Amino acid sequence: MKKIVLFWLVMMLCPVLMAQELSGVITKKGKPKRGLVVAMLNTGERTTTDKYGRFYFQNAAPGDILQIDVTAKKAARIEVSEARRLRVYIDPKDFVLNNGVLEQRLPYMALATADTKLKGTVVTHDQIISSGLQRVTDILRHHMTGLTVEQTFMGSTIRVRGVNSVNGDNEPLFVIDGVEYAGINVDQLVPVETIDRLELHKDGSRWGARGANGVIEIITLGVNVGKM
Repeated sequence: MKKIVLFWLVMMLCPVLMAQELSGVITKKGKPKRGLVVAMLNTGERTTTDKYGRFYFQNAAPGDILQIDVTAKKAARIEVSEARRLRVYIDPKDFVLNNGVLEQRLPYMALATADTKLKGTVVTHDQIISSGLQRVTDILRHHMTGLTVEQTFMGSTIRVRGVNSVNGDNEPLFVIDGVEYAGINVDQLVPVETIDRLELHKDGSRWGARGANGVIEIITLGVNVGKM
């Protein structure tokens, strides 16, 4: 009996023991690429490269899939091996992966989510689900016109195009189910699967001075269910 219990304990601990730190550096034309989104698809964990092009994950196991969003239309996908340090060289048509032992040139994967035909000032629940995107800022970047989403190692910065603030604060106001929010991390506050629709209001005058930089309105499924 003790042997059986010990066997299952070892089996349960194996994934934990195999998971180790993983880090890497991404460069293009010899210069570090700052602000690239790097995700561990198995866990949904995300980070962005710093000013030196570096990224880091505390836990990664062989077989996990690492994805680097090179542009809105293409990504570099890498299967994690025993290597703990990676170097990725970005080229226009493909990328080079060096794991310290082997260097190989690999093709990019096309991102179907970057469909410009879906772009507009309203994004629906069906578009969100079919895109497969997991963050509000990614949905805004890929599917909404009239704004700019810049990814930095500190997070995402959103600006409504054509709107300028006299006080230097150009962040739009978020209105979630009628409640106003300013200066929030919308990715942490709103799970994308709960959104019924996203709407961009360049003219946010109905929200007074707080809407001067434009308004991104989020209506969740719960609100609409309650009205049925």
